[in-house]
Amino acid sequence: MAQSRISLPEVDEVKIKIIMDNSIDLLMANTEVAQRLPLGPNPFDRPLPIAEHGFSVLIEVRQGEKQGRVLFDTGMSRKGILYNLDAMELKASDIQAIILSHGHADHAMGLPGLIDRLGTRRLPLVLHPDAYLERKLVLPNGAEINLPAPKSTDFRQENIELIEEVGPSMLVDNMVLVSGEVTRTTEFEKGFRIHYAKRNGAWALDPLIMDDQCAILNIRGKGLTIVTGCGHSGIINIIRHAQHLTGVQAIYAVIGGFHLTGSLFEPIIPATVAALQQIKPRYVMPGHCTGWSAIHQIARTMPEAFIPNSVGTTLLL
Repeated sequence: MAQSRISLPEVDEVKIKIIMDNSIDLLMANTEVAQRLPLGPNPFDRPLPIAEHGFSVLIEVRQGEKQGRVLFDTGMSRKGILYNLDAMELKASDIQAIILSHGHADHAMGLPGLIDRLGTRRLPLVLHPDAYLERKLVLPNGAEINLPAPKSTDFRQENIELIEEVGPSMLVDNMVLVSGEVTRTTEFEKGFRIHYAKRNGAWALDPLIMDDQCAILNIRGKGLTIVTGCGHSGIINIIRHAQHLTGVQAIYAVIGGFHLTGSLFEPIIPATVAALQQIKPRYVMPGHCTGWSAIHQIARTMPEAFIPNSVGTTLLL
């Protein structure tokens, strides 16, 4: 899908807090960029964050005197995200907007609980209309796995400003760009071929998962930072789309799920890693559905860029 060039203003500072992901390691060491969860002298006297098969990050952005806080995805469960917000001493009332990367349960099902806690403010919620589709996986042996979808009735509430958008959107004083549908350009990122969606009452193959979208920030003098939920579009497609959309070629950081786990996707790991090496992001923090094999290959081939993921980490960009 062709898109007009979007002028994405440079921002002075970005902090990305990992609220929910598949793994947690409380003893990881701090680095200049990755600040791990501070434990204090008596860490087990208070609630500590948990991991679950889901994804959620808080994006904090500053441009001069302007500041914004955007929640990207909400994890698998209403209890999980609320528990981790409390354990990390973060207030839901500080969130200024929510982005839903796509409609799968491990990114969307924490939303109802979060909405209940938000109070009376009208908060923008950006999602693609396909996020509501009923979906399932059909395994090679014929077994089916249902994927619960969010319901529009859950979000059509007085405290939510629902933004259903196929194309790009801008949030918090135009400091955060939501990509909208991602153009598919690579030869090897072909989607999820066992993924189905129900449209007009009938099941049909849905390998491309077109509601998949990312958040893009332009850090002054450094380039683009890209946050992706599952990366169903293909992480290289996503990066190229962000470059084309903004006209900015330098990639500073790529964070989130790259969806390279499992037998269907492991064959494209070498091509993906090779393309990442050519793009040369300064930092890469793969998590969630990237998978053990892909994470280790990225760490081995891009050791200076690689940052291991863990719930509770704050990236200072």
